[in-house]
Amino acid sequence: MKNNVLFFWYSSCETSVEESLILINAIMVKHYIKVALRLIKRSFLFSTINMLGFVFGMTAAFLIYLWVINELTYDNCFPDADRISRVIEVSRETSGEIKESPESIRSLVRVFKEDFPQVEDATAIKYEDNLTLETDDEKRIIGKYVHVDSTFFHVFPFPIIEGNPEQLWDNLDNVVLSEVMARKLFGNASAIGKKVKRNYVGRTDVHTVVAVVKIPAKSHIQFDVAFSIDAYGLFSMGWNWDSMRRGMHVYVKMKQGDKGKLYRQEQRTMRHALKKFGEKRTLLRFQPIRDIHLHTTFSDENVKNHGSLATMYLFVALAILVIFMGAFNFMTLSTARASLRYKEIGVRKVTGAKRKTLITQFLSESLVQSFISLVFALALTELMLPLFNQAMETAITLRMNWDIIFYILFGIIGIGCLAGAYPAFYLSSVNPLLAFKGGRKTGKKGGLIKGLVCIQFFIAIVLMLMTFIVLKQLHFMENKDLGLDRENIVSIHTSLWYEVADFKQDLLRNPDIKSVSMGSPIESFGEGNLEKKNGQAAIRWTDIDGKTDSLQMMEIWADGDFVKTFGLQLLKGELMDSYFENYWMQSDSDKPVQPTIVINETAWKAMKVADPIGMEVYKEFSGWAVKSRIVGVVKDFNFQSLREKMKPAYIYYNPECLGDMYIKIAPERKQETLKYIQQKFEEWAVRDDIFVKEFNYQFFSDTLNKNYAKEQQQSRMLLFFTIIAIVIAMMGVFGLVALSTEQRTKEIGVRKVNGAHSDRIVRMFCLEYLRWIGIAFVMACPLGYFLMHRWLSEFAYQTPISWWLFLLAGAMIAGITSFTVFGQTWRKASQNPVESLRYE
Repeated sequence: MKNNVLFFWYSSCETSVEESLILINAIMVKHYIKVALRLIKRSFLFSTINMLGFVFGMTAAFLIYLWVINELTYDNCFPDADRISRVIEVSRETSGEIKESPESIRSLVRVFKEDFPQVEDATAIKYEDNLTLETDDEKRIIGKYVHVDSTFFHVFPFPIIEGNPEQLWDNLDNVVLSEVMARKLFGNASAIGKKVKRNYVGRTDVHTVVAVVKIPAKSHIQFDVAFSIDAYGLFSMGWNWDSMRRGMHVYVKMKQGDKGKLYRQEQRTMRHALKKFGEKRTLLRFQPIRDIHLHTTFSDENVKNHGSLATMYLFVALAILVIFMGAFNFMTLSTARASLRYKEIGVRKVTGAKRKTLITQFLSESLVQSFISLVFALALTELMLPLFNQAMETAITLRMNWDIIFYILFGIIGIGCLAGAYPAFYLSSVNPLLAFKGGRKTGKKGGLIKGLVCIQFFIAIVLMLMTFIVLKQLHFMENKDLGLDRENIVSIHTSLWYEVADFKQDLLRNPDIKSVSMGSPIESFGEGNLEKKNGQAAIRWTDIDGKTDSLQMMEIWADGDFVKTFGLQLLKGELMDSYFENYWMQSDSDKPVQPTIVINETAWKAMKVADPIGMEVYKEFSGWAVKSRIVGVVKDFNFQSLREKMKPAYIYYNPECLGDMYIKIAPERKQETLKYIQQKFEEWAVRDDIFVKEFNYQFFSDTLNKNYAKEQQQSRMLLFFTIIAIVIAMMGVFGLVALSTEQRTKEIGVRKVNGAHSDRIVRMFCLEYLRWIGIAFVMACPLGYFLMHRWLSEFAYQTPISWWLFLLAGAMIAGITSFTVFGQTWRKASQNPVESLRYE
C-alpha cells in the first residue's frame, strides 16, 4: 500500500515537471517573440529594409514556385496519365540525321490491340485546321476541329458537362463540343440535341450535338469540335486514311503493372510494329504524355502549349538568387548593426544568459521577421498574380494546399534560420568585458559585410547583362532583314480555294490594296508539310550523269502572286504556273500539264547543279511521286524562327490547300482598308457556301513575332527579376549607409572641423561602395559573357555581344548606388559639425 502511494506521488510529480517545462518553454517563446517585436519597433528603418528584402524575394520565388508546379503537372488531369504514351516515329535520314515525328498511321491502333496483350487500349486523333459552325439563328463561330476514334474518350476521359460522348459514333453526323465552344454558340442554354451547320467542299452538312466536354487548360490535347474519325473517310476522295500521317497522333494505354511503365522487352517488340506495313527503317518510341509539355524536342505543330525545361531551370535559379539576396541583406545589416547591441549582449551574459540562449533569441528574431515578411509576401503574391498570369500566359491561382503549406514552413524556418544564423552565432560570441568597453566596430572594415554586398552587386550585374542580351537578340530578330516584306501584310482565313480570282479582283478595286495572294497558313510553312516514307527525301532528281540524288525541302503552297505580295526577289527563270484549270489537267490522260515549282537559293546551292532551270524533280506526297519542273529561283527568305538556319524550300501551286489570303495594304489608311476588306469578306461569305463565315485577321508581322514567344517570356521575367534584384541590393546599400553614417557621425564632424567640404565627405562614402561595385563587376563580366554566349548559341542568327553592354550594366549599377549613397550621406555631411561632435 505504501509503495502504491509513493508511485502515485512520483507519477504526479513527473507529470507536474513535464507540464512545468512546457509552461516554461511557452513563456520563453512568448518572451522571444515580444523581444523581437520590440526590436522591430525600436529599429523600424532597418527592420523594414530587412523585411522588404524578404517580401520581394519571397514574392518572386513564390510566383515562380506556383508557375513551376503548374508546368510540372501538365496532363495530370487524366487519371491514368502514368500509363498513357504517345507513339513517336524515329527514322534516319540519308544524311545520317535522326528525325522524330509525333505523326503516325492510325492502323497502329489495331496492331497494338491485337498483337500486344500488355496494351490495355489504343486510340488515335487526327488534328485539323479551323472550321466555322453556324447555328439556326445564324451565329457563326470559328473553332479548331479534330477527328477521334471510338476509344478516344476511354483513354482520355475529359470531364463531361452534359450529354454522352459515346454517342458520337452512333451517327457520323454527331459532334462533341468543348465547353467554351458550346457557350459561344448557345450561351447558357443546353447544347444537347442542337443542330449546327458547316460548309465543306461545296456542301452543307448538318450535325447534332451529343455531348459537351471540358477541355482542361493543362491538357496537351486541345480542340473545339470533335467528329468521328470515320466521318473523315467520307471526304478523303478515296484516299486510304488509315495510312495517312498528317495530323494523326496515336496513343497506347498499358495495363497495370510496374506503375504502368513499358517493360524493356515489350518496348523492344512494339517499336518494330511498322514492319507490318513494310516500313523496316522506321522505329517507334513511346513518349509518356506527362513528358509532352516539357520534354518534346522535335517539331510538334499540332500541340500548341509546349513549355521549356531550360526556361523553367532558368527561372528557378533566378528565384533562388533573389531569395538569397534577401537573406544576404538581413545578414549584412544584422552584422553591421552588431556594435549597437554589444551592451545589450554584455548585460545578458553578465546576468547568466548562456550562448545557447542568445543564439535562440537571435534566431527567434529572424524567424519573427521572416514570418511577418511571408504574410506580406503572400498578400503581394495574390495582388501580382493577374499581372504574372498575363505576362506568362497562364491561369495560376493561389490555393492553400500541402505544397503551399510546405513552402510557408520552408520560408519561415529555412530562410529565417539561414538569414539569422551568422548574426546569431557572431553576436552570441561577444566577450562581455569588450562589450562594456564599447565593443568593436564592424560597419566599416568587416570583411563579411563587404563580401555580402559584393555578392549582391555581382548577382544584379549578371542579371542585368542577361536581360540586355535577351532584349538585344529580340530586337535583332524582330528587325532582321528576312528577305521578304513583313509589314503591312494582312492575313485572313477564307477556306476559299476555287474562284479566287473574282474575290481578289474585288479587293484590288481599292487603291490602298497593293497585292493579294493565296497561300496555306504561315504556321504550317515548314517541315510539317513534308511527307516521307522509309526516310526518303521529299525531292528526288537525276543529274546529267544519270545519278539519282535527293534533298529534303520545305514545301510552301502559294499562288503566282505570292512573290509579288511578299516582295521576294526572283534570281533566275520565271514564276510557277498558277492557273486553276491547268492544275486539274495534271492527271489528264491525253494532254497532262506538268506542274512547275520555284525553289529558293539555299535549295539551289544544296542541289549542287549549275543551272536548275528546267530540271525535272519528283515530289513525294502521300506515297505518290509527282513529277514537276523547276522554272525559277528566288532569293532566300525566312519566315521561321531565327533559331534555325535557312532551309531548302520550294513554292508549289496547289489550290486545294490555299485557304488563307495575304493582302498587302498601304500604310497610310490601315483602318479604312481593313473595314473595306471586312465588308467584301462578309459579302462573299453570304454568297459562297465554302467561305468561312467569321471574319478574323492578323498582321503578318505579328504572326512572325509569335516565333519568339519564348524569348519574349524570358525577357519579361528577366527584367522582373533584375528590377527585384536591384531594388533589394539598393535597400541593403541604403541600410548600410544609414547605419554607417550614424556610427561615423563623430568622424564626419572632425573632418568638417578640419576643413573637409560636404561634397568631399559624400565622395568618400561613394568611392567606398564604388570599389565594391568594381570588384563585383570584374567577377560578373566573365560569367555574364559565358551565360550570354551559351544562350545565344541556340540561335542560328545571333546579335553580337557588344562591349558596351558590360559598361552599361556597370554604369547603371554604379549610378543607382551613387544616387542612393548620396541621398543618405548628404544630409549628415551638411549638418553643423558642432551637432556631429556632440553626438557622443
